[in-house]
Parts: sequence; structure tokens; C-alpha cells
Amino acid sequence: MAAGAEVNAAAGPADAELVRIAREGVLAARHEAFALLVTRYEGFVRGMLLRLCRNPAEADDLAQEAFITAWTRLDTLEAPERFAGWLKQLAYRQFLHRYRRRKVEEKHAPDGDEAVFQQPIDDDLERLLALCSAEEQELMILVYGFEFTYAEIASARGMAVGSVKSLVHRAKARIRQHLEEDEEEKSHG
Repeated sequence: MAAGAEVNAAAGPADAELVRIAREGVLAARHEAFALLVTRYEGFVRGMLLRLCRNPAEADDLAQEAFITAWTRLDTLEAPERFAGWLKQLAYRQFLHRYRRRKVEEKHAPDGDEAVFQQPIDDDLERLLALCSAEEQELMILVYGFEFTYAEIASARGMAVGSVKSLVHRAKARIRQHLEEDEEEKSHG
């Protein structure tokens, strides 16, 4: 999980045990176990989605959809001890699905609806990310903000791992060059 994620697994049973109960227990115990998983990860999932879509209401909707999907697909989780990573992937896929759908809707909208990304991140970070394409921005946030691996991103987006690495590398190089130029300008100015 990403640094700073509000996840406290020490405050109760391990994820794998909660997943087992949520799959196999009596209905009340199943709901209670899954509710504990939701409580444990809702802040992280919502925060990740908020950074991606930059819209609090949309982040809430996407997080809710991700948890509903997790509940309905819990039996497909092959490694219960990896619940956190699996949930992270589900949430990211919810974002991708909505983002792609929104892009199609915007393309065909007669008067050009509002952009998907509405709220700024942090001024300095926003300025640096503005140097990158929308795709590069998303990948940088996933890799550095939420510690997704290149393989996780490639799998979720249907891309080759090398393509993800290449896009991130280009974005980092562009940001690095900009920072070096700023530093050089400051030293001569």
C-alpha cells in the first residue's frame, strides 16, 4: 500500500481471515467481516480515486462501486492475503472504465461538457504534471502516489509493461529537464 495510507491491519483480524469469513461464514458474519475490510480500506481507496479523478463526489461513487465489485467478486480472489492489492486494482479499473466512458460521452456531446479532471492537486505538483500528457500524469500518480507496479498498471490498462515504463520514464525526464532549467535560470538570474 502507498505511504500514508490510512490502513490499520493491526486493529483486528488479518485481511485473509476476514476474506475467509466473508466468503464462508453465515450471512451476518460475512457482512460484518466485509464491513471491517471496507472500514480498513475505504480511506485509502477514496484517496487514490480522488487523486485520479480530482472530484470528491465522483471519487465517492467510484469507491462505492469498487467495494460493491469486491463484494460480488470476492470468491474470485485467489490469494486472500493479497486483498489490499486486489482491491486497489478493482478501484483503478472502476476509474478507467468511467474515464473511458466519459471520454466517449465528451467526444459525442454537442456542447462539450466539463472535463473529467476538475480540481487541482497541489500547486507545485500540478505545475510539474502539466508538463506531461494526461496519460503520463495518470501513470505518474499511480506509480509514485499509490505505489502501483508497472505490471499492475499494464495489466489493468491492457498495455505492455515496457510501454508503461517508457511513458513514466519520458514523463520523469521531461520534469527533470524542466527542474534543471528552472534551477539554471535561478542561478543566473
